[in-house]
Amino acid sequence: MNNKNIFSDFDSFFNEFDNFFNQSFKPMRIVGDIKNENGEDENGKWSKQTFSSKDGSFQIITFSKKYETNSELIKKDSLSSLKKELQLCVENQEFEKACDLRDKIKSIEENKEKISTIKNDLEKAIKEQNFEKAIQLRDQLKELE
Repeated sequence: MNNKNIFSDFDSFFNEFDNFFNQSFKPMRIVGDIKNENGEDENGKWSKQTFSSKDGSFQIITFSKKYETNSELIKKDSLSSLKKELQLCVENQEFEKACDLRDKIKSIEENKEKISTIKNDLEKAIKEQNFEKAIQLRDQLKELE
C-alpha cells in the first residue's frame, strides 16, 4: 500500500509541475526585421539570414552553405589541400613526405590540360557505356594524379 501512495504523490507532483510550466512559459510572438545576405566564396554559395527584434534584445542568425561539386572545384580543392599538407610537412620537418607531395603537386600542375581532357573523355565513355575505355582512362588519370 505504501508503494501506491508514493506513486500517487509522484504523479501529483508532476501534474503540478506541468500546470506551472504550461502557465509560465506560453509562446510569445516577437516582432522584428529580417535581413538576408547571399554570397559566394572558393567553396561555393552561402546565405545568411538575421532576425533582430525591434528593441534589439533578441537576435537569431542562420547561416547555410552549398558546396560545389563540379570537377574543377574538386581538383582545385585537392590541389590546395595538397599544398597545405606540404606546408605542414615542411613545418614538421617531414622532408621525405614533403618531397613526395611536391612532386605530386608539380605533376598535377604540369598535366592540368591532359588531366582535364582525360576526365572529359572518361565522362563521355561512361555515358556511352564503353566501360573498357573508361577503365583505361581511369588508369591513365591515376598515373597523372
